Amino acid sequence: MGPTLAHEHLFVLSQEFQHNYPFLWDRERGVAEAAAQLERAYDAGLRTVVDMTVIGQGRDIELVRAVADRTRMNIVVATGVYTIDGIPPFARFRGPGCLVEAPDPLIDLLTADITDGIAGSGIRAGVVKFACERTPPDDSARRMASAVAEVHRRTGVAVVVHCDPFEGNGLELVALLTGEGVASDRVVVAHAGDSGDLDTLRALADTGCLLGFDRYGMTALAPDDQRNRMLAALVRAGHGHQILVSQDHASHIDYLTTEQRRELFPDWSYTHLVERVFPQLLREPGVDESTLTMLLEDNPRRLLTAGRVPAPLEVGA
Repeated sequence: MGPTLAHEHLFVLSQEFQHNYPFLWDRERGVAEAAAQLERAYDAGLRTVVDMTVIGQGRDIELVRAVADRTRMNIVVATGVYTIDGIPPFARFRGPGCLVEAPDPLIDLLTADITDGIAGSGIRAGVVKFACERTPPDDSARRMASAVAEVHRRTGVAVVVHCDPFEGNGLELVALLTGEGVASDRVVVAHAGDSGDLDTLRALADTGCLLGFDRYGMTALAPDDQRNRMLAALVRAGHGHQILVSQDHASHIDYLTTEQRRELFPDWSYTHLVERVFPQLLREPGVDESTLTMLLEDNPRRLLTAGRVPAPLEVGA
């Protein structure tokens, strides 16, 4: 795997808008630009990227394959559902406790993405993800936690949960998942590192989960120097092996115009960590080169391999 970005995106697309207003985006140009950005990351010493784009974020496995064919970077893909305020309409009315009482249809679909491959591509997902920004988590979050926990039991893959780091629902999300039988060290609380509350971060780390310091460069949400201070404090407290670093960068995201994105996140890229953040992080007490290796290589490798049945198919050179 080599140095690995554990939480990124290639494309985040609103598929219905893209389908109905095709002038919004040039698909071929987007593929070329994504590949070029990943090649720059490869030249900067990175070797693997985990694309966390799932259902609800415009996942298109053929787009991923097209990029993989043009880059030396390894790409690991995810499965799951990104619906931060409920269950997607596809499954809202059928499932446990629904209008139509039935097994949750999401479980078999997400499991097949891992065991068989996505959309008949043969490209198998390496993690399962869901999202919850409700504080406290509501019935929808409990249903999704139950579903992804079953996917985890069937496959061994780690569970990544998109949290609300500002209201601080991470502890409750970990409790939901561990209550469903997922070991805490197989749970990633994505975006936890946006928080500037060290006590909250320490309490989260004390559960044994992994913490995503995975939005470096998104300075409108939290400045990088704050993230570095929080991360270094956790390292000094013995939690360095629980931290995943990344940027949550997307080569194209249609939530913002190109101009708006540049204004909000001028340094956001796949290489921001290694080019700008790490030199600053090395100035923090208790952080050295071995720490960077742990963050960028050891921790992502453990995320994607511990308890894995079966191993994911990585696409790319």
